[in-house]
Amino acid sequence: MAVRIAIACLAAMTLGSCAAATRPAAPVATPSGVRFTLALNGAHSVAVAGSFNGWSAASHPLVRDARGVWTSVVRLPPGEHVFMYVVDGQWTSPPMAEDYADDGFGAHNGIVVVR
Repeated sequence: MAVRIAIACLAAMTLGSCAAATRPAAPVATPSGVRFTLALNGAHSVAVAGSFNGWSAASHPLVRDARGVWTSVVRLPPGEHVFMYVVDGQWTSPPMAEDYADDGFGAHNGIVVVR
């Protein structure tokens, strides 16, 4: 739990302010795929990159709604997947995830498990 809190604070500091990230949400399995959600009013672009797309920062962009909440549903095969968000070109550890793993570059990847 301490790692999740530290990552949420780090993400908020990286993105400019604690007010920018409101109620972080972990990825959620839906009938259509895994829904990734990130609340960032001031961002211009957000994508999810991970083991499921070759760490491509362009393959899975999120779409912003009127409240500044970015969302995308990605079909993922069963198993464990690691991911990060790419916010305005900057790799950002997810503020919420099922678990975390060291990314080897001083940050943490989020982990989502598809059952």
